Amino acid sequence: MKLNSIFLLISLSLSAPTFSADSNGKFSVKGAGKRSCENFIKASNTKGTDYYLYGGWLEGYLSSYNQFQEKNFDISPWQTTELMLALLKKQCSSHPDTKFLSAVNSLIKTLFPIRLNSESNLVKIQVGKSESYYYQEIIQRAKKRLQKLGYIKGQLQSGFTKNDALAFEKFQKAIGLPATGIPDQRTLLSLFIKTTSK
Repeated sequence: MKLNSIFLLISLSLSAPTFSADSNGKFSVKGAGKRSCENFIKASNTKGTDYYLYGGWLEGYLSSYNQFQEKNFDISPWQTTELMLALLKKQCSSHPDTKFLSAVNSLIKTLFPIRLNSESNLVKIQVGKSESYYYQEIIQRAKKRLQKLGYIKGQLQSGFTKNDALAFEKFQKAIGLPATGIPDQRTLLSLFIKTTSK
């Protein structure tokens, strides 16, 4: 599956304003955030210690964002740190001179419309021997998108049924993903980004 749509959205938002701390809109950036995208790409390619420092910095930054941003519970409610870093690497490849912080803020701006704006219960989804936990609200949103696309017929059921797994499997086959029936990262990315980029 091609992820060009999200990278285009991130690219267009690189000049997005960030939160300001002093009267001139300036604040001190610590750690990985002040490094360039070029440095992040090098770290990503080697998967050394620095790469994991970027991941830790990103998790801390997103946690802080979740705490202080109004009408937001989780800016990345289904995206793993690994996926976020992959998206940032793709973006940074096109803008190597950009600061890592700017790339992260651009990604946040792109993801903001699909954030989780209030707390939601976690539900376990098991398909075969694989099991994962997701926010209930995210699963319902994904099922609504599948319904809109014609993969789920009739009224939506609560939870995650066998028919829901079959609907995800059909969608995955249609877009060229492994047909597991599990709402994995790439499946959810395709559902949510396609919808928000219209």
